[in-house]
Amino acid sequence: MYPKNFPDQCPPSESNTASGEFYRFIKKAHPKPLPEDFLSWRQENPNKECPPGASECQTCGVSVYSSLDDAKNLSSRIPRFKSMNISKGILNEELGQIKPTPSKNGKSHHTWWIPENTAPDQFFELIDINKEDSSKT
Repeated sequence: MYPKNFPDQCPPSESNTASGEFYRFIKKAHPKPLPEDFLSWRQENPNKECPPGASECQTCGVSVYSSLDDAKNLSSRIPRFKSMNISKGILNEELGQIKPTPSKNGKSHHTWWIPENTAPDQFFELIDINKEDSSKT
């Protein structure tokens, strides 16, 4: 069900079935979310050692945020996120496992492990941050 490069016990047993609304950064040049916007750190860096504080399993997942405010805050503070757009998706049990993995940069950060032969880009759409704000008032 998961890619062969995932280590044993990955996703971890303490992860949950994917469910709910989440936000993902995508490349600004893309007119809509594309498959390459959902590559894990490990897929993008196959020969590098894990970043400090991350397990091999975590590097096989992708980062998503449960809070739009968190994502917007990152977008305004961190240079690499300033050059990206935010997309929104609704996850369900067919879309893998997810686990809260808060960081100093994002309290609502989650790691999402996507099953093999899944098209995560089909479940996300670009959002207009200003429109999202006005819809909540």
